[in-house]
Amino acid sequence: MQLRERLLDPYPNMVIEYDEDMPVKMGGLYERYFEYPNGIITLADRLNYYMQNGHLAEEIGHHETSYGDITNAYRRQYNVDAARQELRARRYGHKLILPLERLIKCYEHGHWGDIYEMCLCLEIDRSHFKNIIDDYKSKFGQYVKYDGYRIQFEPLKIEEY
Repeated sequence: MQLRERLLDPYPNMVIEYDEDMPVKMGGLYERYFEYPNGIITLADRLNYYMQNGHLAEEIGHHETSYGDITNAYRRQYNVDAARQELRARRYGHKLILPLERLIKCYEHGHWGDIYEMCLCLEIDRSHFKNIIDDYKSKFGQYVKYDGYRIQFEPLKIEEY
């Protein structure tokens, strides 16, 4: 099963749209209102498959964790609650798209070392991969022991312990 199918499988009633006019910088948008009670995710059509997967995971994170209008998180007048919800949704998306188990599976299948091959195996782009690793590093520190492995985040390395 491809990554996109795994992401969308738990949400059969959610609507996914691709908008060619959406700015690439925005990437995706999640909304829920009376026409779409189960939510609608709009993705920038000009992004490639791997970039869209990263944005889709984050928007699913908004579906699961956000409430209200948080579009003002990055405006001039900073809203702490909106920024907190944005971070929570992003981290939820990170856990969806690249849990530590997938890093270990990538290592076990021999796709370790070459970042391009790893990203192809994981079906995400390099920028999302780097952001997720940086987030894990800020969350866990330099390394984490997980399921019989020691995952080091800088430099990125996995070893059995």
